[in-house]
Amino acid sequence: MRLALASLGFFAAGAAVAEIGDRHSFDLFIEQHWADADSTLGAWPEGGYGKLRYAPEGDLASGTRIALDYRVQIAEQLFGRVVVDYIDDADEQLGATEAYVEWRPLPEGPARYRYRFGAFYPSLSLENSDSAWESPYTQSFSAINSWLGEEVRTIGAEWRLSRPLTVESSPHDIDAFAGVFYGNDPAGTFLFWRGWSVHDRQIRLNEHLPLPALVLPGWGGGPPIVIERTIDPIAEIDDRPGIYTGAEWTYADRAKLTLAFWDNRADAYAFRDGQWAWATRFWHLAAQVTLPGDVGLIAQWQRGDTDWLTYTTDTGATMPQTALVTDEFEARFLLLTREFGDRHRLSLRRDDFYIWRPGDITSDDGYATTLSYSYSASRRVDTTIEWLEIESTRDLWPALYGQVSDYAEESVLQFSVKLGLFASAD
Repeated sequence: MRLALASLGFFAAGAAVAEIGDRHSFDLFIEQHWADADSTLGAWPEGGYGKLRYAPEGDLASGTRIALDYRVQIAEQLFGRVVVDYIDDADEQLGATEAYVEWRPLPEGPARYRYRFGAFYPSLSLENSDSAWESPYTQSFSAINSWLGEEVRTIGAEWRLSRPLTVESSPHDIDAFAGVFYGNDPAGTFLFWRGWSVHDRQIRLNEHLPLPALVLPGWGGGPPIVIERTIDPIAEIDDRPGIYTGAEWTYADRAKLTLAFWDNRADAYAFRDGQWAWATRFWHLAAQVTLPGDVGLIAQWQRGDTDWLTYTTDTGATMPQTALVTDEFEARFLLLTREFGDRHRLSLRRDDFYIWRPGDITSDDGYATTLSYSYSASRRVDTTIEWLEIESTRDLWPALYGQVSDYAEESVLQFSVKLGLFASAD
């Protein structure tokens, strides 16, 4: 019933937008997934330690997403964008992933400025370039961009400067950007408790997701104490703004290079509404180039660390201590992709990821291989079949929880159909 109501609402919105005029553009689509997963760790959206969105249930798992990516020209130099979606594995199944306005003042010289205000993804991913922050290359995202989709969102403002490197007709463009934001104080929580993941699930604004439950020894040999937990990764906890800044070089349509630094500037001792802040910062490097034979290459690298105040618990109460626990994390991927004609695309991606702590404790160490083939049956119908395999090891989880193997192999064969319900452009 909820799916039917959500679908009806999206159709009504699409019909209304279609009548407004050429200052509006939008994409409205429904995407259905079927997945045959193999994992002993459980699906992470259900509070498992697994890196996959799906876990074995005896039959094929399935998932539905309906998304509306709506853009509007509010005034001559002012634009707006809202991305709203329905996901059937969320408690609040209808929500927004982005909502912002963008001001593009008229240039007075070779330099062009843009300002964004609201909720949006920072300018980091070269992989997620489709409508509603989806990837045109694979069904699942890389480990880096899976984590960005889980825990990183700008609630604030971004400034961007673009200009040719030399003269106005130069094929070289240089961009500089910087942002300031509130929220994202818990970013790093998933990396600490679960590790990296590889999937296509994006958190919506103000959405709560389950963390793996804490299983602690009971008093006097009694039954274990199980503490269920949830997290709002975009929450504001310490009332301190975060920042990011970066630069980007583009050569015509052939190459792009981005370097950025992100820091939520969180107070690792702050605690509010049942959530701790994590002081998280990272460097981000991304490159995209067209190789001979029309083969596209995308590579991203990310390295950073996150700090959190340790705590002990007896019956679920948290008690602050004085020491910080620090995670250092790193991930990288290389993606090769090629289109064959106008309908076929083949993509191959390799992810490597690590999380470690002082004392040579490995929290997460592994790699993932993704092979994806997509076929566009028409302008409105796309199908994708994908094989994803992940191997990972960890030293910390078995010692803390006694219920997670130190080595895991996970895999999923998934098939998806994406139907474009409405689409328009200026």
